[in-house]
Amino acid sequence: MLKPLQKAILFDMDGTLIDTIEDIRSAFNVAFSLEGLPPFSVTLTKQVVGRGLYTALKSALSYYDHPVEEARFTFLYHSMMDHYQAHYADKSHPYEGILPLLDRLERSGITLGILSNKEDVLTQKIAQKLLPRYSFAFVRGLVEGFPRKPDRYAIDLFCSRQGVNVSELCYIGDSEVDYQTAQNAGCSHILVSWGFRPKEELQALPGSVVVDTVDELEDAIYGVQ
Repeated sequence: MLKPLQKAILFDMDGTLIDTIEDIRSAFNVAFSLEGLPPFSVTLTKQVVGRGLYTALKSALSYYDHPVEEARFTFLYHSMMDHYQAHYADKSHPYEGILPLLDRLERSGITLGILSNKEDVLTQKIAQKLLPRYSFAFVRGLVEGFPRKPDRYAIDLFCSRQGVNVSELCYIGDSEVDYQTAQNAGCSHILVSWGFRPKEELQALPGSVVVDTVDELEDAIYGVQ
């Protein structure tokens, strides 16, 4: 049996394991409707996510050149999040092939975890709802008062808790934020092109490892050329 190149894998969640974009877009559009703005498209939603939904909403309003007072923004953000908390998995689903891959990785004995910039409560809920049969050693989203990706803080926290060296870890994601996280931590990375960033952007990152399918991802995990 082939052995993974690393002892542990941390996955980004949105755009990597799970296609969450339609539910995120629906939540954005609740906020936009309150301002009389047109709905955001899937393509535009993909462009602004990756650094937390608070930051994403600010970026989306900037796209429309629609500044709001801080108090109004807070209201819009909470309106968006109230909707998302109630509809976090209406349309979201694991990407095709991800569940069998996770099954095989678990059987190989590799330590698996999830690290997201989505708010921690939502990260936990989505993982439990859509990936319930997996015993992830670590599931962490954005926690107030602690650094977010691309800071290496959560990578170091995972390694400390699991007793692995950062050199024994691979971080798998779909964006420049995930690439920068791995670079900052000093661990290996794999980027998937089926997520929220165009393949060309991922390939332009220096030394990036980019795969197009789950089969290619598995080959990269096991070092199959």
